[in-house]
Amino acid sequence: MSKIDLTKYIQKLVSDGEIACGLLTVRKNDTVVLKGKWGYADLRAKKEVQYTDIFRMMSMTKPVIAVGVLKLIDDGKLSLDDSVADYLPEFKNMRVICDKRFRWKEKMNPLSTVLKLAFFNQITPKTVPAERDITVRDLLSHSSGLEQGVWGFMAAIRNKEKRSATKEVSERYGKYYLDWQPGTMTSYSALASFDVLTRLIEIVSEKEADIFFDEEIFRPLNMTSTTFNAPKKDLVRLYKHTKKGLKDVTGTASDVNGFIKMNNGYICGSGGLYSTLEDYERFIRMLCMGGELDGVRILKEETVKRMHTEAPEKHLEPEPGQVWGLGVRIRQNSKKGDFNATEGTYGWSGAFGTHFFISPEDKLEALWLTNISNAGGSGYKVSKKIERLVFESFKEV
Repeated sequence: MSKIDLTKYIQKLVSDGEIACGLLTVRKNDTVVLKGKWGYADLRAKKEVQYTDIFRMMSMTKPVIAVGVLKLIDDGKLSLDDSVADYLPEFKNMRVICDKRFRWKEKMNPLSTVLKLAFFNQITPKTVPAERDITVRDLLSHSSGLEQGVWGFMAAIRNKEKRSATKEVSERYGKYYLDWQPGTMTSYSALASFDVLTRLIEIVSEKEADIFFDEEIFRPLNMTSTTFNAPKKDLVRLYKHTKKGLKDVTGTASDVNGFIKMNNGYICGSGGLYSTLEDYERFIRMLCMGGELDGVRILKEETVKRMHTEAPEKHLEPEPGQVWGLGVRIRQNSKKGDFNATEGTYGWSGAFGTHFFISPEDKLEALWLTNISNAGGSGYKVSKKIERLVFESFKEV
């Protein structure tokens, strides 16, 4: 497989209407080996996408939040195994679901969950005290039990209150029941964990989250177009797959605010970041270079290594052959996981189709940007295919 095959694949995605636009950059040994742009930032206006266009990063916000937390740890202001309740008292004395009706099981019948949801407000579940407090590690590695199982998912669906302030959201989560004892199980924490971590950053740093990230990460890395509050006119259009083709859903309930249920101005650590290919690639290069870029050190080298090694207390696999790091997903067993990435490769994806990965062993990194509202995050077939093709094309270069 060659980079010509890779670029042909992406061009076909545009021609077939799978995506409106796509940007890709690949580095090997910190040298760009492929950089390309395909399609339109605005289909109706036939406005070609540019490297400086701003995309909705969605869950690719999470690794940025993780770096913010780790920077505070490097600065001696926080520890990985600190109790979150020491900083956010709303998380003291949490209770844990111990009700058989709300145990998550593989291949669970969705109808049974829907039926429970109908009676959610009338149900008082059986609970027990948490055996220990939630730690910073638990939140970073998706093992806290906060909004991660049947009860937590139903509570999230039933809650119609929009996110307006990090303090209010953290206090809301402090009233939740945990779906399991902290550190004992895992599933993807789409919204709770990293929104709580964002509030934690504010408390520990004594700064508003957007100011903290601007001063500590974005400006030092010269990420001049990265923000939590991008002007809507500067964004690529957001499209949705329909039976009739791509539909423009920019500014609708399918867009960021509706998708996450938040008001303008809310600093969403789970998915509220906006960035460009050139900006976010600087963030990835910093990680690839061991925490330093262009003479600016963001993290200690050993801290970056901790970030992409197994992080939970127990070996918890969200998917076969993969484990959580600190704000990233790590590929550990290619045969078990049916992927061709080198073991130790880590990265993240966003709900709207964004994706990046770093292979420390191969000194290979890639960043892919597109914005499709129902792409499906890490399960998006396009992201998986591009990762596979990048490894086939450049691993041995």
